[in-house]
Amino acid sequence: MGGTMLALNAGLWVACRSPIGRCRLTVPPLSALLCFASGGAWAATFLDDAAMRERVAPAIVLLVVEEGFGSGFALNAQGHIVTNQHVVAGSLGVLARQGGRSAPAEVVWSSKRLDLAVLRVRAGGLPGLRPLPLAVATPAPLLDVVAVGFPGAANAVTAASAPSYNEGNVGRVVTGTWGSGALRIIQHSADINLGNSGGPLIDACGRVIGVNTGGASVSVSRAPGGPRIEAPSGVFWGSFSGELADALDGLAIPYSASADACEAAPAAVLSWPAMTLLAVALAIGAALLALAAFRRNMPLAVARVRDGVLPRSRRGDSDERPSAGTPNPPSPGVRRICIGRGRAMDVTIPSAKASRHHADLVVTLSGDTRQAAYVLKDRNSTNGTRVFRDGGWQRIRSATVHPAERVRFGDHEMTVAELLRRAAPSGTAFGPTTAGERSRPDPLSGAVKRNPGTGEVVRDTGDEP
Repeated sequence: MGGTMLALNAGLWVACRSPIGRCRLTVPPLSALLCFASGGAWAATFLDDAAMRERVAPAIVLLVVEEGFGSGFALNAQGHIVTNQHVVAGSLGVLARQGGRSAPAEVVWSSKRLDLAVLRVRAGGLPGLRPLPLAVATPAPLLDVVAVGFPGAANAVTAASAPSYNEGNVGRVVTGTWGSGALRIIQHSADINLGNSGGPLIDACGRVIGVNTGGASVSVSRAPGGPRIEAPSGVFWGSFSGELADALDGLAIPYSASADACEAAPAAVLSWPAMTLLAVALAIGAALLALAAFRRNMPLAVARVRDGVLPRSRRGDSDERPSAGTPNPPSPGVRRICIGRGRAMDVTIPSAKASRHHADLVVTLSGDTRQAAYVLKDRNSTNGTRVFRDGGWQRIRSATVHPAERVRFGDHEMTVAELLRRAAPSGTAFGPTTAGERSRPDPLSGAVKRNPGTGEVVRDTGDEP
């Protein structure tokens, strides 16, 4: 997989091919050329067999306990290893092996609900250990996957010094339980058996999408206490990596994550002279596009500077600027929440990549029901306003949003519900109620928690992470 490759596709993009991905021409021209020169990556890309082994093998460990063994994988450079909770439950000691080296591992966290555990080996215990990233976007059916670990059936024949690889596909992602609380579970067809428990389920880009938990001898149910079904041959199960990421966020254990789709690598390879000429041509074209964009956006830049010197009213209810001397009071049942890094904003964004007046959230109460509707409008910001939908960030100019959705201003993320709470600490979309006005409950009142992988905001029931 070494070397750099450029290719033209329908979207005219440049791919910097390496074991870690590609870069698109949607980045600034200088960044694209730097990526071209260094072989860096901006999105996940398919790996061939050799590159897959090169990336995954250094992350896999064999875990030995008193009553048997299981598999695990490295999570970060601090020596944290992920496996199943049932692999280490009740064990007096765990030994992690990789190649010809062994090191004791300490259990630092476990969850019976998720059937996941995090171990840690001492610094330098396994110097060849390399971490794998977590893919936190829900995998689609038919996605190619590889189950990696140390299957007991194979180990019974020969001593295992290297992990085993078994290919398959994602069948679906279901909400199920390992016996004590619901979670997202991946059904797949990559063969696993005793000994694979705790090993990673890898997508074609070399990222962990799940932790293999059970095979043909494991039963699953849709709810605690519900009917249990024995999984037949060819149906295997693993905890979705998004569940692991949620738990790690609460534990402040570092890890790397990717929400990009796993995309096929470009097919055409050009010679170095052709690549050089193409890079120069693309740089010239990008410079011309940047010049045209500069001329087109100059009035907007002037307007942003003017807005920074003379900030707009924080409660205007129209996109139109009022004429001189004409008041523009907010309409009943409508509030505009101004968002940006300027001091005069209703919600201040603590990021240099946010514009002074980056966006507006228009909250409207309809009729006697006082049902709130939310429309997010970009204010011609430099770095854009985005909403996380359909597994990716979508740039918007104006869009209806829901309190549970994640939004991004520049590089700063939050949910719409968090934005509303920051704009009105009282818990209502319109601030404190006046005397005689019946209080309207916040639809997200009470304890809530956010899934950083999907952006979903749900009530916090206090379940074990």
